[in-house]
Amino acid sequence: MHGWQAGMTGLAVAVAFASLLVLLWRPTKRDADVLLAVVSGSMALSLMAPWTADAPTWVRWAVAIGGSATCNGFWLVSRALFRGEGAVRGVHVLVAACVALLIAAHQLAGLAAAPLPSPLALGMDGVLTLSSSILLGLTLLEPLRSLGGRRAPTERRLRLAFAGLFAACVLSTTVLGALSPAWPAAAAIHGIAIAGWAMTMLGVAHALLLHRARHPLASAAAKPGLQAGDGDARLVAELRRQLEDLHAYREPELKVADLAARLGVPEHRVSRLIGQSLGEANFNQWVNRHRVAHARRLLADPACSASILDISSDAGFASLGPFNRAFKAATGMTPSAYRTAARQAPEDVATETGAPADACAG
Repeated sequence: MHGWQAGMTGLAVAVAFASLLVLLWRPTKRDADVLLAVVSGSMALSLMAPWTADAPTWVRWAVAIGGSATCNGFWLVSRALFRGEGAVRGVHVLVAACVALLIAAHQLAGLAAAPLPSPLALGMDGVLTLSSSILLGLTLLEPLRSLGGRRAPTERRLRLAFAGLFAACVLSTTVLGALSPAWPAAAAIHGIAIAGWAMTMLGVAHALLLHRARHPLASAAAKPGLQAGDGDARLVAELRRQLEDLHAYREPELKVADLAARLGVPEHRVSRLIGQSLGEANFNQWVNRHRVAHARRLLADPACSASILDISSDAGFASLGPFNRAFKAATGMTPSAYRTAARQAPEDVATETGAPADACAG
């Protein structure tokens, strides 16, 4: 490995390790964060494999085993990103793990002193090619499913962009890999392309994680969406679950339309239930009440040294001004004054339990 190929590969390894560290540093991790962390570490080891040719046998074996969660792991990442929390279940992890074992066995067979007999080697190559191709196809299909219906235009564009980039990645590397035996220059270009696409897809995945933090999908582990004919009592229970259990109020851009889409009912029906069944003046008051309660918990916690700005953001407020106004309207005190009073005389200030707070984690 020389020149541009070595430089691009080294950069890609550094980016993959940086991705792993960033994901491990996050105090609150969703399924997609954990899965992408695994893929990032595995991708770094896989890219490093050509550099370990002269390393001790145990190092080469460790790299071969550790680098076996790339395409199979990225399928799980794609599933978590485009189906929501809880979409990756035990059976999916088992399938990916079986493919990982197959990849590791294939790599270890190449490192063994005695190579596998030709029929067995060909059979393993065929099974690995088939299983990897299936998972690559599933990764591509995840963002394309359910493109229509209630999907927002931004969500549709994101899904199409992800699918287009991933298809270009698979197609270009496959073609260059096929050309490599007959065209020596293609081998170097192939290595550069792999490194470049690895960095690109990691960057895209991180961008989607940030987008999902602000615009999460409905949990795939939840019951199917409620339909327009369902009873008001069930809809009210689901509305409460969205804020009290799933802590949707921490999404700064949460709107009535978002909750309506998650419940599968018209927006006007959600607004009516918030006013008539929940007894709230309007949607904003209802959401802000939960946000203020979240902020009060942090402000009253002596172990929390986060700034007022960080606390307002953690509670779901988009900026400090609306937070200060909502907080004073609800408590009669500014956030700073509340923090001082709560910590000087905690028995005089009501606090509540609720959502875990990223601002004061760790």
